[in-house]
Amino acid sequence: MLAVLVFAGLYLLDWPSVKASKKTIKRAYFLLLGLFLVWNTLAVCWSEWPNPNDVIQWLFGWANHMIK
Repeated sequence: MLAVLVFAGLYLLDWPSVKASKKTIKRAYFLLLGLFLVWNTLAVCWSEWPNPNDVIQWLFGWANHMIK
């Protein structure tokens, strides 16, 4: 859980560059932050929830068969 908070903090370090942007970009910034926090918190707390690496392997697993 600490890693989720550390990466969320790193994400927030980009806020000064977003602060001067349009309103839609600010909304998208916080929407992505919220999705990131919810997804990764569920992945840490609930063993059945797929973490981002599992999703990437699920989406691009077909490439493994091409390499072999």
